[in-house]
Amino acid sequence: MGRIIGEALDDVATGAKKDALRAQLRQLSGKCDDLRSKIVATKEGGMVTGEERIRELLGQLYGDIDSYDGRPTDYQAARSDSLGRELEDVIVDFRKLTEGSLPAINSGLRKKKLETISVLSEADWQKKRDAESASGSGAGAQAADAWEKD
Repeated sequence: MGRIIGEALDDVATGAKKDALRAQLRQLSGKCDDLRSKIVATKEGGMVTGEERIRELLGQLYGDIDSYDGRPTDYQAARSDSLGRELEDVIVDFRKLTEGSLPAINSGLRKKKLETISVLSEADWQKKRDAESASGSGAGAQAADAWEKD
């Protein structure tokens, strides 16, 4: 199972302040945060800030479609496609980022005898999610945590 960048950064942080690996991890972490902010609202204050990203916009679209008795409008269908393309762009950017950064970072982690970072595939994520849901430790048990993080 993979580990998160923050954990790797914590492991490396015990070393020298000017460690090149530490700088690479901080840079990767910052870029991942930038990508995350394209998907979800990340500003402090939640709904008060009015910040809307793909997740929030998709939620609004779902609510609009769900509350209407007729078929989705042409605008709603086009908006769904547009949000799907925006999300796919972020996924492509994430893949490029990790494929370009992780080999060198993982090499550095191995040299320090630390666990490497791997990206969980969508299929593996789905299996993990299904297993957690079946065991009762999944979405329901983690819902409170999700609200706290975003």
